[in-house]
Amino acid sequence: MGEKRIRLGIIGANTGYGWTPRAHAPALAELPEIELAAVCTAHEETARESAEKFNVPLAFSDHKKMLEEADLDVVAVVVRVPKHYELTMDVIRAGKHVYTEWPLGANLAEAQEMSDLARERNLLTMVGLQSRAAPIFLALRDFINDGYVGQVLSADLRQFSSGVLERTSGRTWQKDVELGATTLTIPFGHSIDAMCMCLGEFDSVSATVRTQVSQWHETDTNRMVDVTSPDTIAVNGVLTNGTVASAQVINVPHHGSGYRFEVYGTKGTLVVTSGESPSTGSAR
Repeated sequence: MGEKRIRLGIIGANTGYGWTPRAHAPALAELPEIELAAVCTAHEETARESAEKFNVPLAFSDHKKMLEEADLDVVAVVVRVPKHYELTMDVIRAGKHVYTEWPLGANLAEAQEMSDLARERNLLTMVGLQSRAAPIFLALRDFINDGYVGQVLSADLRQFSSGVLERTSGRTWQKDVELGATTLTIPFGHSIDAMCMCLGEFDSVSATVRTQVSQWHETDTNRMVDVTSPDTIAVNGVLTNGTVASAQVINVPHHGSGYRFEVYGTKGTLVVTSGESPSTGSAR
């Protein structure tokens, strides 16, 4: 008799957008030890569509009902950032282990409360910082730890993405810094986490965080919307191992140059490049 499979439910298991069809469902199909046992979306029709597409027996349009009725070991919260706190707290209160997309909460207080409750309930948690499992960054970390570049002296990360001036109404909710989905929390968060995974944490740091573009053009409604979310982040500091590090992540209007991470040591240099964010695209 084989080992018991881990029974997983996904909240936010949409078929046409989001991370479930782009990443989670294809990955789960290659993991025989995990059974996708239930899906939940905001509407009955879309929940049934998801269950059919992903070959799942149980479909729900109410996450609380799924938590009560489905026999689940772990639940993945794969929705927009403003809903992370409510849904993740409900999963923890239901006694389920939980995976939540990055960023964990809309702010530090939400993230801390989720973490504290999970620890109190003795539940396992995971947050979606996928660069930590990316082969390019695992290899980079191994090169550094094996002494390929000798003693690391300095590192520089730059990521310039295009498109800050306009977007559709379906995405302009990200204009509000209080909702937690910003250039600081998402692209900068992923990229700085990959840097720290490879090189270590900051011991001292100074930073500039600004909103350079204060309005976006909402293309489908042809209106301008005010913006409080930061689009420009620049950090300088010293890591715990003495490495001097800098990181600049910016959403620019046009002709973004992509991603470049350089590590300089006494014996050589390592460089990772990508035409986009390496957390969601390819890198070399």
